[in-house]
Amino acid sequence: MKTMHFLLSSISLLTLVACGGGSSNDTATPTPAAGVISGAVTKGPVGNTSVAAYGISNGRMGAQIASTNSDANGNFTMTIGQHAGAVMLQISGGSYTDEATGTVMAMAPGHVMTAVMPSVSAGANHSGVQITPVTAMAQAFAQQMTGGMTDANIAAANAAMGAHFMVGDILHVRPMNPLVSGAGTGASQDAQNYGMTLAAMSQYAQTQGMPYSSAVVSALMNDASDGVLDGKAGAVVVQMGGVAGQILPSAAGTTGMAAAMNAFTSSARNKAGVTASALMSRLNGASGPLQGNAPTMMSAILSGTVFNGAVSQATVMAFAINSGAMGAQIASAAVDAQGNFSLPLGSYAGPVVLQVKGARYADAATRTTMTMGANDVMSAVLPMVSSGASVAGIWVTPVTSMAQARAMAMSGGMTDANIAAANAAMGSYFLVNDILRTQPMNPMVVGSGATAGVDARNYGMALAAMSQYAKMINMTVSSAFVTAMMSDAADGVVNGMAGATPITMPMGGLMGTGMMGLTAGNSSLVVAMVAFMNSSANTSGLTVADMVALMQRLNSSGGNI
Repeated sequence: MKTMHFLLSSISLLTLVACGGGSSNDTATPTPAAGVISGAVTKGPVGNTSVAAYGISNGRMGAQIASTNSDANGNFTMTIGQHAGAVMLQISGGSYTDEATGTVMAMAPGHVMTAVMPSVSAGANHSGVQITPVTAMAQAFAQQMTGGMTDANIAAANAAMGAHFMVGDILHVRPMNPLVSGAGTGASQDAQNYGMTLAAMSQYAQTQGMPYSSAVVSALMNDASDGVLDGKAGAVVVQMGGVAGQILPSAAGTTGMAAAMNAFTSSARNKAGVTASALMSRLNGASGPLQGNAPTMMSAILSGTVFNGAVSQATVMAFAINSGAMGAQIASAAVDAQGNFSLPLGSYAGPVVLQVKGARYADAATRTTMTMGANDVMSAVLPMVSSGASVAGIWVTPVTSMAQARAMAMSGGMTDANIAAANAAMGSYFLVNDILRTQPMNPMVVGSGATAGVDARNYGMALAAMSQYAKMINMTVSSAFVTAMMSDAADGVVNGMAGATPITMPMGGLMGTGMMGLTAGNSSLVVAMVAFMNSSANTSGLTVADMVALMQRLNSSGGNI
């Protein structure tokens, strides 16, 4: 029986082999492991923030490769698939405990923090990566170098910022939290210096009267972008967000930071038990240029003015465009007291979206100062910008906002062709030849109509009419009507609808929401224009007779852009 069992087993095995069972041809190819980046976001731990990873191509920001949210303590983990190459990390939103005040602050709209990593291998696990104000300054520095964010420039910028704040590895040292009792015990000198640097930034914001300390981070990013901490980005002074018209002092990143650090370490808020005296001496002795500033810097600047009535406070952000869609933020800056802005573009080449949040503006119809609603934006979209080329004289208005919304909704998104078509179409709708570069007349300035060209008159009165319409329907903040007009223009027909869906507008106060009128952007806007021009708010010197051509254009448009 044993012999028979052996023979049967052998026959079965031979049959299995003959049929291909157990052959290596049927073995599945193992799936390559996905790469992972994990770490923490710290400006004080930034909880519930959006973390995005972008590839870098030819030294410039590329497509988004992954995104996630941090936990309540700022920790994050994301898989990046088989991406190989340099990586830029960017965070927005979320909140943190501000060191100087002890209060929980939100990251202000438009403010981001970044970090840039030299080339990673496909499938590799990178843990302990830090995203902080210091890594953000280094990323802004690397982006402005000739060639942009190459591995060599990334390494040089990260090392330079580490040397300035006496932190050996800004990407992997986790900052000490000085709000935690005894945090200095057991913390390395690098971690102590890192934590005290972030606390000093918070303290500096408080001493400057800034309502949110993330604005200091944005200002210092701009300051560091040219490799010299001197209150300037190239030759342009850096504006400080949150305080209208205030510029970043020239010594903010050096002796100003040392003084703020001294004030924090001496305060009751410092519970770490350390003073960072060596770092304060280093900052007091610094002259501004960052160590390792050997690469030639790119000096490209995108500048212009935000206008919806005179704007005195706002954050302006520049975003890359990838495959027709809005990509990562390239730069951000506060406007000055006249609404002017300057943004460093580094080596970026391609179309650009400008987006404005938090604007404080003089409303034409009510002659009051209003602050843009939290959910409202203004925008503009520019076709291809050449690497290293400066662009000046750009206006960001409700009309450019409508054009940007239209371009984004077109087939293919914000391609150069669609951008040009959308800007031209909105210009034709309001009889303005170049909506990006024509300065709108300000009808609140006495006699402004006398020297303004036809395009400028049409532009200014179109914006005033939007303000008047918001007043006529009892809207509390007129920026909500701009947002509605953007939604209305997106489908190419200004008819109170987004496609087949009626547009709902927040009215403010106790009024809740209301439906946008079907003729709000055409014949009703003409009624509003007449009302404004016949009111005391119009001090331009122009009369209804001067605006007949524009009013006829709007009345006969049927809303078609």
